[in-house]
Order: sequence, then structure tokens, then C-alpha cells
Amino acid sequence: MDTDNYSAGQRRAINLVWTACGDYSFSPQFLAMQADGSPDFYMNFVIGLTHKWLGDAMPKRLFACWLGDARQTEMDDLAWLAIENAVYERELTQRPVLAELRRAHAAAFFAQEYQLSRQEWMSKNQLVYSLMAARWRSVLGQRAPLLAPWEKGLSEALCCPGSLTPEQLERAILSAFQKYLQFNGTPHAKKALRLHFSDRWAPLLTKLLPTEMVRTDDLAIGRTAASGQGGMVRAAGALRSTLRSNERESEDRDYIACCFGRSLFSARQLALIEQQCCTGNHLSCHLWFSKGQPVPDKKVRSDAQRLFEQAAAQAECNRADFAKNHDLYQNAILRLTERIRNCMLVHQQPNAVQARQGHLDGTRVWREPILRDNRVFLRSDEDPRPVFTVDLMLDGSASRLHCQEILAAQGVILAKSLAACGIPVRVLSFCSLRGYTVLRILKDYGDKNAERNIFSYFAAGWNRDGLALRGAGQLLKQSPAKRHLLILLTDASPDDSHKIPPTGKIPLSREYDGQAGVDDTAEEVRALRREGVRVAAVFMGESSSIPAARAIYGQSLARIHRMDQLADAAGKLIQNEIRELSG
Repeated sequence: MDTDNYSAGQRRAINLVWTACGDYSFSPQFLAMQADGSPDFYMNFVIGLTHKWLGDAMPKRLFACWLGDARQTEMDDLAWLAIENAVYERELTQRPVLAELRRAHAAAFFAQEYQLSRQEWMSKNQLVYSLMAARWRSVLGQRAPLLAPWEKGLSEALCCPGSLTPEQLERAILSAFQKYLQFNGTPHAKKALRLHFSDRWAPLLTKLLPTEMVRTDDLAIGRTAASGQGGMVRAAGALRSTLRSNERESEDRDYIACCFGRSLFSARQLALIEQQCCTGNHLSCHLWFSKGQPVPDKKVRSDAQRLFEQAAAQAECNRADFAKNHDLYQNAILRLTERIRNCMLVHQQPNAVQARQGHLDGTRVWREPILRDNRVFLRSDEDPRPVFTVDLMLDGSASRLHCQEILAAQGVILAKSLAACGIPVRVLSFCSLRGYTVLRILKDYGDKNAERNIFSYFAAGWNRDGLALRGAGQLLKQSPAKRHLLILLTDASPDDSHKIPPTGKIPLSREYDGQAGVDDTAEEVRALRREGVRVAAVFMGESSSIPAARAIYGQSLARIHRMDQLADAAGKLIQNEIRELSG
């Protein structure tokens, strides 16, 4: 897939930053990561508090002063020592638990020290190590290490109090750097020495690295769109930036309702559905079903309002693309409609309906003398009605940002072709956000205008495919027919920010992506099939994802590269499923 992915550790780090600052649109300039890729809990909290108390302008301006300097990493680390003390003192009165977090971080610093030799630590940067050791020993109430006079002076200068304003703190740091590091405000670059190691040595050398603050230029959790895309790229980024793990449940629910519309089910009904679905690999996750209708008497949040505006812009892009390629898409609708109709004529037998004349139905004869019901005959319905429904599920995650117009067009083509054959069809999009897997109904079975709402499709957030399939199974229980065909338009790449919880067999939690996500989705497909639901997929993704798609959907899979292939590929797939459903 041609996308940029953030690691699981970075996703957890950004959650910590957002939890501290409470601003879920904030894109931090730094993340604090351990050598093993796990986030540094306390220092990411400090990054969030920096945004809370100091804002954005001052930190960006400060760190830009030495950007590109040969000592950039050293000055970054020292500046964070000063900022840490200042924001800690500011926050402590509001969050007393911060003192315990700080002590735990200090203890972890020295625990890590014993895993490496002192020479290895000091070879990284002796000054930074010495000043960090002095800071964290003082936090633990231990005797300070022996420092040179100028080191002691710098250490004291970087113990900036919380009473300083952002501008005063900036001046204090730059003054300390000028006095003790002779930094005059002009970066002096030094050409880096690059050493290339073989695969045998690289893993060993990376284990010797201590915790470091990693710069992030433009942080967007998850996957981004291809270059040149439009407004929903920003909307999706804003949605993804609101993911975090420690938010209150009621606020999460309100946010989801504000962004995607009120729930189709009452709170009690939704709780019962979650009791059935949000178990096993999806424990502590949530489901949300909506038609996009706004919550009555609810003030629209500013971030949700931006989403609405950008979603409307994306809908216009979807319509414009369909109009631009109208001849191609209309031809696909006609071809697909013909294939489906011909298949139904061949494989679907006329329905036997109750009538006042025809072949006597022995099981209903008793109704005439007792109930005065003379409809005790059966006759063939010359206009047979489908005995099944079709649900189309469009992957609405951020991995589809680069092809939103194409997916919307595919949904319209399939829906109009099926509806033209008299087959009840419903169109859904699904994505995951803040632990909620959202199923948004774009077109219901009875809706006549297939285009209007399907064009409102947009991509954002993550995709927990397994839970989305469980949610779809719940909706199918309320379907007007007894037999069902479920078709997913997907790239077969399940990926969610909420982990799979530990189990008896696997005692550690796992990321919901890669093989774990594929295995979970495949199991949910098998579960639906055991219940009699026919599950198939139209795959338009990278070649590297084909094995995953086949593992999930088996033979009920059609792959397309271009839109002009949709009618033939999807037509063949739907024909096969109709044969099975009509058998």
C-alpha cells in the first residue's frame, strides 16, 4: 500500500500527549520514545503539558533557533529539561499524581542505566547524561552527582520555575545556552558521519540507544492520502487526531454522535448489541449505527462543524467525478444490470403465492370453513421477487483517502444495478474512531434515490473489520428477507488503534493489524457464513494484500484494477452468489 504508517508505539505516545493537553487536534513537534520503540510515559505527558501551558508558538520558535546545528540533539534534550521543570510545577497543583509519575520516570532512568555501561551512556552525550542524572537524583531525593562548576551552573539555570511566562522561559533557555554552550543563536551545521552496518550488527547497535526525543514534522496518526487529494484529507486527519485511549466514555459517545449522527438504537438496545458483539478480540470496543441524522437539540462542536463542511466538499467531489465519467459508469450499470437479471431469470424459480384459485394447498384447507378464508390455493407469481437482500459495505477508513470518488462510484453502480433487478439493497460505510466502530447507512433497502446519500461517503479513521462484520450481522437480523448477500468493497487491510486484549492462550495484548487483524476478520467471515449469510468482496488494493484478501474471503473474491473492470468482475461474483442463494 502506498501509504505512510505510524508505529504502534508512536500511536500510544500520541495518545499520552493528547491525554495530558486535552486538545485532540494538537500535532506535537516531538514524541518521546524508548529504545525498544515503546513510548516514554512521563515525557510524552510533559509534551502535552507544554502545549497546555506554553502554547504552540513559543516551543516551535525556540526549537527552530538551533535547527540544523551540529549540537541540535543535545540542545533539544537540554531544552526539554528546562521545560519539564516549568510545566511540572505549573501542573502539579491541578494534578498531584504527577509527582509520582515523575519519581517513577526518574527511577526508570537509573534502571535503564544499569542495562548499559556508564561509558556507553557517556559516549552518547556526557553533558546530557550528567545533567539528566542530576535532575532525576534530585527528584528521588538522592545526593547529586559530582559536576564541574560550569555544568552545575547550567543545571541550575535549566531548573526553570513554573512562574515564568512562555516568553520569559524562552529567554531563560537561550540565555543559558549562550552563557554555558556559547550558542549565539546561529546554527552551525556539521556534515554527518554515516556508517553502514550489515543486518547482523544493526539490531545489536540499536539496543545501545537510550531514550530520545524524536521530532515529528507533520504528525497524522494512521495512513495519509496520496498527493494531490482534496479537502477530506484534512478532515480525515482531524478525525484521526482525536483518537486516544484515556478519554471518558460519555464524551467519546457524544463526539461520535456529533460527527456521524445519532444512533439508530436506543441506549439500552445498543448496550445489548455490544454485550453480544464487543467480546473476545473486541472487548472494551464499542459499536455505533447511524443514518447521519443530527442529534436533536445538540450544539454542534466546532471540530464537528469543520468535518461537516469538508464532508460536504468531498460529496461534491464524488458527484463531480461521477458526472465527469458518466458514460463509463452508465455503461457499467447497464452491463451489470443485464448480467444480474439474466442470472435471476435462469436460476430463480417463480414464487408460489396464496390465491383464491390454482393448485389446492392441503395445509390451508382448514382455513376456509373455520376462518372463512378462501385463499387456500397456490399459484405461480409470474413476476418473481428476490428471496434475498444485498448489503454493500464500503471501507470508510483513512486507507481509502486516495480513492474516495472511486469507492462512491462503485457503491452507486452496484446499488443501482441491483435495485434495477428488484433486489433490495442497502449500502453502508464503516470505520473506527475512538474505539467505536461506526456503521453508517448511506442507503437503506427502501430508499429510491441511490445516488444522493451514497455520494456522501468519505474516508476517515481506522477499520476494525472483524467488529464491523459483527455489527453488520446484527443489522441483517432485522432484514426483511431470510437470506442475505453481504459484499465488501475493501483493500483487505484491517487496522485499528485499539489493541486485541490478552487471552488465556495469548497473555499479551496485540496490535489489531497485520496477521492478527486478518485472522480476526477471516474468523468473522466464517461465523457469518455459518449463520447462512453469503459473504463476498470486491478487492481494489495492493498486490501485497492479495494473500490477506484470499485468506479472509476465499473464492468469493473479485479483484479489479480499474473502474471499467467492475461490471465484469462484480457481475461474475454476484452471479455465483445468486446461484447459491437461489438453489
